[in-house]
Amino acid sequence: MNKLLTFLFLLVFTSFSANSQTEKPKEKLKRADCFFGVHFDLHASEDITDAGKTLTPEMVDTFLTKVKPDFIQIDCKGHPGISSYPTKVGFHVKGFEKDPLKLFREITEKNKVALFMHFSGVWDGKVVSEHPDWAIIKANGERSIQKTSFFSPYLDIYMIPQLKELSDYGVDGAWIDGECWAVEPDYGEASVQRFTKETGITEIPKKSSDKYYPEFMEYTRSLFREHLKKYIDAIHQYNPAFQITSNWAYSSLMPEKVTADVDYLSGDVTPQNGVYRSAFEARCLAPQGKPWDLMAWGFSWNGGKMPMNVKSSVQLEQEAAQIMAMGGGVQFYYQQNRDLSIKPWLATTLSEIATFCRARQQFCHKAKAIPQIALLYPTASYQKNAPIPYSYSTLKLQGALNLVLDGQHPAEILMEHHLRGKMEQYPMIIIPECDYLEPTFIDELKRYARDGGNLLIMGTETAKLFEKELGIKSLGDIKEDQAFIATSDKIGAIRSSLLSVELQPGTKPVANFYTGSDFRDKGKLIAASVNDFGNGKIAGVYFNAGSNYIDYKSPVLRDFISDLITKLFTDQVVKVSGSHLVHVAVNQLNNRMYVNLVNIAGEHTNPSAVGYDEIPALKDLKVSIRTIKKPARIVLQPEGQELKFDFQNGVSKVIVTNLPIHSILEIIP
Repeated sequence: MNKLLTFLFLLVFTSFSANSQTEKPKEKLKRADCFFGVHFDLHASEDITDAGKTLTPEMVDTFLTKVKPDFIQIDCKGHPGISSYPTKVGFHVKGFEKDPLKLFREITEKNKVALFMHFSGVWDGKVVSEHPDWAIIKANGERSIQKTSFFSPYLDIYMIPQLKELSDYGVDGAWIDGECWAVEPDYGEASVQRFTKETGITEIPKKSSDKYYPEFMEYTRSLFREHLKKYIDAIHQYNPAFQITSNWAYSSLMPEKVTADVDYLSGDVTPQNGVYRSAFEARCLAPQGKPWDLMAWGFSWNGGKMPMNVKSSVQLEQEAAQIMAMGGGVQFYYQQNRDLSIKPWLATTLSEIATFCRARQQFCHKAKAIPQIALLYPTASYQKNAPIPYSYSTLKLQGALNLVLDGQHPAEILMEHHLRGKMEQYPMIIIPECDYLEPTFIDELKRYARDGGNLLIMGTETAKLFEKELGIKSLGDIKEDQAFIATSDKIGAIRSSLLSVELQPGTKPVANFYTGSDFRDKGKLIAASVNDFGNGKIAGVYFNAGSNYIDYKSPVLRDFISDLITKLFTDQVVKVSGSHLVHVAVNQLNNRMYVNLVNIAGEHTNPSAVGYDEIPALKDLKVSIRTIKKPARIVLQPEGQELKFDFQNGVSKVIVTNLPIHSILEIIP
């Protein structure tokens, strides 16, 4: 009897202790620690007369209680320049039935959920309609009807005072939209005079083919950097706790070292083919040294006639998996109704997505990649050739990444400033299609290879930068046409310009182009070669593989590049076989290794598919992990399934019998 009483007492006490822990008051998180968020915006128009009409405290409270986000972002001022709360600084909608911002702040504070504002910066249609002289002047002499000039008083009179007003509302921060990607060159008198004063250039370029156009684009970037620093420093001085970022700052669209005091980095991934695009954008943000998250659009849209179709939970979970696999936070974008209310059904969809994401949080959030393959983001080349200041096309870089990931090779995207002085950390560096690298950077790449590194050079123009090191002599370009490449058992077509090369003594051919789709049609032109360079190796691919893979994705091209990677980089940490529909990311977190496996099956690459709700599970994947010492356990997470593994010669081998969307192998030492 005494034993039973003791047992019951311990059971009750344990239960009470557990409940006490779970009932600990929730603390509102700083954005740096947030993992799961929801973004609402409206880009309100001036003709709204009933803002707040059907928005109720119960609606917001029910949503927050069910979804349990770390933060939400709501509409404040979109690109039209019309605020959806009763601002005393800017321009607002015609009528309010209640103050939506006040209501959201009260209910989010009650639930200890951080509140951020969607606020359009450079792009403000209303301001330039009221103050035409504040707009940029385009190259043709016309005034913009959308974009503010950096030489106008817009920041001092409107933007900074309105951000201070938002701070006074008690909101936690702002997500500034319409920024770097919206910047256009300004040919107004003040802008042109400053450009001439700073550069000495009097011949003002108007189009990308003009002399000094790259200089004018870099000058425009410098103006944006000043703009960004000015308003961020001003709001931090006013309220140091106000957390702020500029959408897509220091990302693939602004591939630079972080110089402004942004509190976090963020961007909204294009709604189409979000699976591949999320993988790309996550790898551009992850190395920048700031807390970061990416936003998945909750609906499909291509900017044209495509209907704004709501994506399924499964579709969004697959996009989120790519972001989480690189250590980032996730947020999901839906539009508010015109009266600023939110759609009640969203709570059900987002609670499903939240359950999926939260299950992976402890194994992913803030994880850092283990150095394997570094894919260079050639900033100097892209900015030199950019027709606009920011937002230059990165399709050839995306294609190179897709080739690497589709071959099941873990990779990071690193800009020049990430790699300088740190190249030796990476067993392999890939240089994608580009036509310029700074001489000092090329010298460092040569030292890297000479000291034992592995360099893979992709593309016709890129190869010309490394002729001597590749051990080739360029015989000139062959104009774009169909050509054929082959692996050990497959042959297929590509469409690209080709670089005709002559191999120097010691350089080994890896592959030739074929003149047709028959293995007997092997031609004389070299498709790829490898050269020993000091203690390392340098390989060249003499066609534009990344661009080709974006336009004409094929398993032959995928395997062609994968085989070349494997030839150079023989001791990769992870190898996966059993499916080509797996992307791999290898991270470290809390002194443990985590191998992320992302199932990329589905219709996300189909431009006419506005949605899909089923992803075939992948079966019986064989995973080899270089662990040196035998792990204590290997656990499949978040399933919590301990896996049997075979350990020999420093390699642990497991079989993952089922991969629905995203699972993580936790290596427990």
